[in-house]
Amino acid sequence: MYFRALGTFEVSHEGRILTPTAPKQRSVLALLAMHRGGLVPISSLIEEIWPSDPPASAVTTLQTYVYQLRRVLAEALGESNDMLVTKPLGYVANIAADDIDVHRFDRLVESGKKELAAGNAQQASELLHEATGLWSGKVLCDVHRGPLLEAHAARLNEAGLRALVMQAEADLQIGRHHELVGELRGLVTKHPWHEGLYAKLIVALYRCERRSQALEVYHEVRRGLADELGIDPSPNLRQLYQAVLGDAPWLRFDTAPKAAVLTRSAPVAPAQLPADLADFCGREDELAELDRFLTPDSGSPRVLTVTGMAGVGKTALALHAAHAARARFPDAQLYAHLGAGTGRPVATAEVLRGFLRDLGATPEELPSAQDELARMFRTRVSRMTGLLFLDDARTADQIRPLLPGGPNWTVLVTGRRLTGSLPGSHDLVVEPLRTDDGIALLAGVIGGPGVLQERPAVAGLVERCGGLPIALRALGERLAVNRHWPVGKLALRAADHGGLLAELQEADLDLRGYLHRSFDDLAPHDRGALIALGRAGVDRFGTARAAEVLGVDARTCEDTLDRLAAAHLLHAAPQREPDGLQYVLHPLLRAVLAPARPRAVRRPPHILPVRRANVAAHPTAAAALYARDVA
Repeated sequence: MYFRALGTFEVSHEGRILTPTAPKQRSVLALLAMHRGGLVPISSLIEEIWPSDPPASAVTTLQTYVYQLRRVLAEALGESNDMLVTKPLGYVANIAADDIDVHRFDRLVESGKKELAAGNAQQASELLHEATGLWSGKVLCDVHRGPLLEAHAARLNEAGLRALVMQAEADLQIGRHHELVGELRGLVTKHPWHEGLYAKLIVALYRCERRSQALEVYHEVRRGLADELGIDPSPNLRQLYQAVLGDAPWLRFDTAPKAAVLTRSAPVAPAQLPADLADFCGREDELAELDRFLTPDSGSPRVLTVTGMAGVGKTALALHAAHAARARFPDAQLYAHLGAGTGRPVATAEVLRGFLRDLGATPEELPSAQDELARMFRTRVSRMTGLLFLDDARTADQIRPLLPGGPNWTVLVTGRRLTGSLPGSHDLVVEPLRTDDGIALLAGVIGGPGVLQERPAVAGLVERCGGLPIALRALGERLAVNRHWPVGKLALRAADHGGLLAELQEADLDLRGYLHRSFDDLAPHDRGALIALGRAGVDRFGTARAAEVLGVDARTCEDTLDRLAAAHLLHAAPQREPDGLQYVLHPLLRAVLAPARPRAVRRPPHILPVRRANVAAHPTAAAALYARDVA
């Protein structure tokens, strides 16, 4: 049996059409098919069929619809078929993955994306053309769509548009720009505000030596956005316009294989960026800032550092920006994880050896000394236009030997903080998500419109997590697994520090261990100060209050607070106070540092010795240890 949802909804078996004609039955079967293999709660089915005013007999009527659907399936597949299975809370449709076009579409798009990332544009083009051939631009167009099916349709339509953009990129890479012009003109007519499609059309026209028409397309979309929506084109589209005006070299189609630019034996240009997050959202300001710098400068290598507290989404942000700008770096996109946050940093010499092998060097050619490897690397890449992504760095000393010497390189570095200096670098500090972006992230992870219908509870979870993406994703996955939970139930379970940490632990996020790794780089007395402040129950404080908690003078306390702020373990903000600054402890750090619940039998704290082993449990001991260390 085969289910088709990308267009009209159709169920067929051995050439026989079995699609229900009754609208509500069709909606029930469509929703079960879209959740193939997953439980669809009775409450969700009722919400889908009767969104606003379900009748008193809704459950009985729904059971009748399922019974009628089973009877049709039994006639086609036999009485013993178990395609629609009743569970205690709902129904499951046992549909094989390859028996529904939605799965085939998703699989082809993901394979095409991977081939494109690996530099295999021809294979990517074939896979993506097959995928977009399944997607007509309309999903479940003959089914009455309630809130859940509407969400599925929106997701698939967005995925279809992304697939079209990737397909156009693959076709541009293999030289199909002449054929693309007509295809893309038709697509921008159907999707008039999709700037990604306009961007591919501009590049295709430029490569067809129709530069004036490429510029006119930009002005056309600029006028349309201004007149209809009152906005300007995106930074990417504006930068593409400037590139066309300036005849930027990266716009041209090079018929010579990229391997000739690298080495004799390199089959393709390295394209090593890890996969982008499909549900990335928000961060518009940060992305615009990164986009301005992710441009070959033809003067000297650019170095951008992206820093922030653990779990704030530095790598996800940098990767999203890098993927958006990858076409500007045609010769190489190199990636290395330096492992600072894992406690097992990768040796710089090993990173250099890996890069050189990827660029075509044989093992016999590689020297043993790090300095010689660095010189060889700089020589190999000197005439390339490339992007170097160094993830999870700790010190400037790690990075300097890896910097390419050519002028057309951009180096993107992420890390919790970088000790040492990189002359000429630009630093972007990533802050936690704003509430609206946090809600959008949770909605993307959980799926379905029900999230937005419980907006106050979702906003409360975002606030409890302090907008930290790693925690929000974990809670989103917790709700995605327990789809029968309302958001309010999770909000109640995570209402205090212990409950929040327990829910995150259930989602396989050991937040305590994850954040404690941020303390490893701290001097012992700074670590003691942070623990003392967290255990003292203060979340916002000036220098005077912190000095009182720590038992030290104001100058010593201020130096400590500044070091903790530089490590992104405190946030410093101006305030109208005599000392001029207010320091804020992140809510999840407070949760991790909060005192454990008292045990039934406990010795009086005054008989506990002040030892480092006691610091994690007793704020007064932490403060005493800190005061002793800084004395």
